[in-house]
Formats: sequence, structure tokens, C-alpha cells
Amino acid sequence: MVTESVLKIILVLSLSLILTACGTDEARDAVLKIGHGGGYLSATIYAAEYDADFSQFHSSSDIGYALLAGTLDAGFIETDKLTAFSMLSGFERLTVAGVITYPYGAVVVLRKGLDNRLQELGGLTIAARSPDCALLQTFITDAQRLNADLSQVNYSYMAFDAMLPALEAGIVDAAVIKGHYSVTAQAEGHLVLYQNWEVAAGDECCPPIIDQTILVLLVRRDKSEQAEVFTDALTATGLLAPDKLRHAVADNTAIRFETLQNHPVPEFSTADDGLILSLGEHDHE
Repeated sequence: MVTESVLKIILVLSLSLILTACGTDEARDAVLKIGHGGGYLSATIYAAEYDADFSQFHSSSDIGYALLAGTLDAGFIETDKLTAFSMLSGFERLTVAGVITYPYGAVVVLRKGLDNRLQELGGLTIAARSPDCALLQTFITDAQRLNADLSQVNYSYMAFDAMLPALEAGIVDAAVIKGHYSVTAQAEGHLVLYQNWEVAAGDECCPPIIDQTILVLLVRRDKSEQAEVFTDALTATGLLAPDKLRHAVADNTAIRFETLQNHPVPEFSTADDGLILSLGEHDHE
């Protein structure tokens, strides 16, 4: 026969288990689920002092769909995909919390296996975004100042994200790429021949409306308050020495620290939904 004292003990234990389970659920819910693409552009994420359930995705489109499905609380998507995602059902539950920027930069990479110097590009096929792209024009001006003859160069015009695959396939011998692709190119074994990080925004290749913005941080509106601690931690990385961020990348990826030393570091800053309006206006220009 169960005594009253035994019943009290059972009741206390049951209540304790329920409270513990509730506490565990609350603690689990308090940990943000954050998606990112990894690599050099995630430098501020690696360097930030913040505990979260981080997941690395191959595509920022997958991050966007995970946000819409509610399986992520926050995530970074590429700027040029933001407008399209903002038109999808469920986007109203998301808000812009910040951006990661990186200098446009004009960088010329030579396909691995070739050993041409800057003055020996005649006869090669070089990928570029368009004939009047600011990156290409900056390179041409600097090459001429360095007495490089580009009169026999063949140009192949394509989107920036097609250039590295074209190099890998041997379709082009070199490419004039945006700065943030240069780390990947160098990590894949291609040779950086030329860099100029002072390219000003102002054309279709480097539009001023999204000045140097590479990634956008989206957050679920019901997690905005929690995410403020995360954005504060990301913002604080701006006070770190650049080599701290480079080491953070080297510690979390296969990219060597030495590969990063001649490249600027990505920077995080807070932003709001006004960015969506700005991007939409640019898309219709």
C-alpha cells in the first residue's frame, strides 16, 4: 500500500522532471540556429564570441529556403538573391539585421599551370564581366602604366560566378574578377597576377546602391531580440586586428593563413529592411 509520504515523494520527483524538461526546452529554444556559407566571407562569424547552433550550407539559396521554412532562426544570403526571396511567401516573418561587406577590388588571376607574367598576356583569353566594366577598365589602365601590351588579348565576357569554373575547365586562361572571389581562386591554386583594392562603385559591375555588400543577414522577427546579441558580437569583430580574422578563417577552413595575408578582411555592420527597398530600386534602373 502506497503511503501518503511516498505519494508526496513521487509528486515532487514528477514535478522536478517536468520543470527540468521545460528548462531544457527553453534553453534549447534560446540557442539560435544560424546558417552561413563558410569560407573567407564567414570570417566575422568565426571570430565572433557567440555560442549558437551554426550550420554551414553549400548554397545561400538553401539558407534562404531554410529560413522561410522556419528551420533556421538566422542566416546569411547573397545580396543579389535578396530581392527574389523578399517576394516569396513567408518572407514577411523575416527581417534584415546586418550585412557583410568586402571591397570590390579588381583582381586578375592566372589559371594554375601557366607562368605568364603581367607583361606576357598577349594571345591569352581573359574572362571579364563586360567591355566597360570598371574592374576591367581599372586593370587596363594600370597595365598600360606598367608597360604591359594587351592589344593581343582575347576577352570572353561572362558573369562573375562563371569565371572560376571557366578557369578550372581551361575555357579561359585568366580572369578579371571581383575581390571576394580572389581568395577562392588562390586557394584553388590559381595565381594572382594583379590586385587593386581602390576601385570605386558606380557602374553595373560595381553598383553604388549595394556598395560592396556581399551577404545579408536575415533573422526571424520573433528572434530579433535574441539576435541582437549575435549582431553585437559580429560588430565587435571590427575592433580586432585583421590577422585575428584571418587566423579565425584558417582555424575553421582549409584556407591557409598565408593565402589570406594579401587580402582585405570582410566587415560586418548592422542594417535594416530599407536595404530591400534600395535593392528593388536598383533592379528597376
